[in-house]
Amino acid sequence: MLLPPPPGAPRPSRRTLLRSALGAAALAPLAACSVPGARKDVPTGRAEIAAAVRDFWSGRRRTGKLDFVNYTQYIDADPADQSRHPTLEEFTRRTGIEITYQELIDDSASWFGKTQPLFASGEGIGHDLMVVGSDSYLTKYIELGYLAPLDHSRLPNFARHAGAAYKNSSFDPGNVYTVPWQSGMTGIGYDPAKVGRKITSWQDLRDPALRGKVGMWNDAVQMGNVALLAIGRDPETSTPEDWRRAADWLRGQRDAGMVRAYSTATYQSALQRGDLWASLVYSGDVYQANRSGSRLEFVIPEEGGLLWTDNLCLPVTAAGAVDALTYMDYAYRPEVAARITETVQFICPVPAARDVIVREAAAATGERRAALQALSTSPLVFPSESDQSRLRRMRVLERAEEKQWNALFEPIYQA
Repeated sequence: MLLPPPPGAPRPSRRTLLRSALGAAALAPLAACSVPGARKDVPTGRAEIAAAVRDFWSGRRRTGKLDFVNYTQYIDADPADQSRHPTLEEFTRRTGIEITYQELIDDSASWFGKTQPLFASGEGIGHDLMVVGSDSYLTKYIELGYLAPLDHSRLPNFARHAGAAYKNSSFDPGNVYTVPWQSGMTGIGYDPAKVGRKITSWQDLRDPALRGKVGMWNDAVQMGNVALLAIGRDPETSTPEDWRRAADWLRGQRDAGMVRAYSTATYQSALQRGDLWASLVYSGDVYQANRSGSRLEFVIPEEGGLLWTDNLCLPVTAAGAVDALTYMDYAYRPEVAARITETVQFICPVPAARDVIVREAAAATGERRAALQALSTSPLVFPSESDQSRLRRMRVLERAEEKQWNALFEPIYQA
């Protein structure tokens, strides 16, 4: 079982980790994903999946205990005591299931590195429920047979309340192994006072008027996918020829002197200082910056933006699998999703949670009322159907494609 960090050790939030850890490590770990161990013949057809579900869940019962591992600051917390998580306490009161909740995950690469040997040995990781991003590591967990197929007959709240955008994704068709935890958008953030006009397109990041004031990322995954959008290609169905054209688009931007810096770690502060006028951004960072007094705009470009998702999944070795599935379904109750959203302020996968927040705002006063009203009306937390329709998922790379992708996109920001 993985041990927690020393007491008092500083730990960044999921928002910070998305910026800093994902960038520098994003594609280097992809090369390391060709891990030793046999790739499993995972079920694909409807009958095969149904049989796998029956085999895994047959005879399983609640244990009354659940070990849940997550990123830091990625669940609701009591403002007076950050170690308390009201929705977890309410879950225990409702179900009698005791939860051990730990914040041990720093990033996809290091977590996979810690857990893969334990999975491969068959001893398990000591956790019943974990959060995994919709990146290449999720694909590896599935390919290696490390995740349990979900029994959707026990997930009625997911079926009823999950938004359409969070069902049947390309990285897990049919939600066989995952349900979304939180989500977010990648688009363009800019300072309208500096730019002097509206930004509407990825092509605006090649406008000579912004030369030396544009921020891009040292992240081949995100860079490659947004460049595919910029050339009018859907990342999910893109081809290697599309990738080459996308890399040409990024090189043209770089060679024209448009980019001030390639960094996932510093773009938010650079936008707020005015060093950058426009940048590739996570939607949640613009929301947080504006809560701190900035006046930035976030736009999903007309060619489309990216939707990413962090997911709840069950290790195949989970002792408390039924308990974990019970929590998964509980998290899709609108009132529970609303509590979590009020703290983490990412995109909520439960649209009905907005109605809960609206009702709470009407009953609140003062600063809390204003904060809840801002949250419930923010398109960065509850995107409109029109915004959702312009979001695309990132390309799921097969093992044989990863080297080619890296070779095209990494040199652009490493040069």
